[in-house]
Amino acid sequence: MTSSMSPLIVMGGDEPWFALGLPGATRIFPSAMQAVINVIDHGMNPQTAVEAPRIWTQGQELEIEQGFDQSVLRGIERRGHALNEVRLIGGGMGMVVFKGSTMTGSSCWRADGTPIAVSGGMARLGSRFDVR
Repeated sequence: MTSSMSPLIVMGGDEPWFALGLPGATRIFPSAMQAVINVIDHGMNPQTAVEAPRIWTQGQELEIEQGFDQSVLRGIERRGHALNEVRLIGGGMGMVVFKGSTMTGSSCWRADGTPIAVSGGMARLGSRFDVR
């Protein structure tokens, strides 16, 4: 049985920088990659990165979430691409950023996700959860 599950951990040197995951079948891979690009290349904070509008391509049509600037949409159409503006692409994404002993969680509006921290004690000496 094939699966599109893709939990993802991005490393910063020898340490985990952030981790993310989401449901969404074949839309998982491009959605996750767009979030990684948003953090690394565009310098977005985790909350902004998981909430950013997404795109999906399959075949000749480009699905694009609401929220992109209209000038971007018109530019894509001028290049001959068929657009289908949709409400959402993929599922609710969650991200955890690791900074020292602090883990900061974020989740997007596409699902009823909320970052929470639960502890039965210290997972590692000095660990702490920061939920925003």
